[in-house]
Amino acid sequence: MKKIIGAFLLLLSSSVFKGMRSSHTDHLEVAKLKMSLMYVQSIKTFRLLFISLLGMGICLVFLLAAIILFHVSLFLYAPWSMNTKMTLGLLCSLIYFIATMVVFSQVFAADKWLRIFHAENLMDHLYQKEATQQDSVSPLEQR
Repeated sequence: MKKIIGAFLLLLSSSVFKGMRSSHTDHLEVAKLKMSLMYVQSIKTFRLLFISLLGMGICLVFLLAAIILFHVSLFLYAPWSMNTKMTLGLLCSLIYFIATMVVFSQVFAADKWLRIFHAENLMDHLYQKEATQQDSVSPLEQR
């Protein structure tokens, strides 16, 4: 943390003294400081990402263990016939498969991610730019 604060103070002081004397080495030092700050911020971001993924992984393991234990106890100790247990098992697996497909389609939808990161307009702009470029190309050049 001390290094981050020190780098930030050096960056601020270099911008203050930049007006007093400007040379190529000052600009290079400022660029190095900015790159160092970005590097430290990226390390922090990856650390938080790793912690989040680890936490989600642990929760997923506990969820799967609970589902497995529920089904094992249900199928071992329920006083049903073998056909009833088989039908219930197949029905549960079908429900889990459909639920998984729905969740995956919702979570990994490209439009949703574009909305989350406010990039919808960027994609619209790119599509419009591509359409105008295709319109400007003559039919002979398209061949």
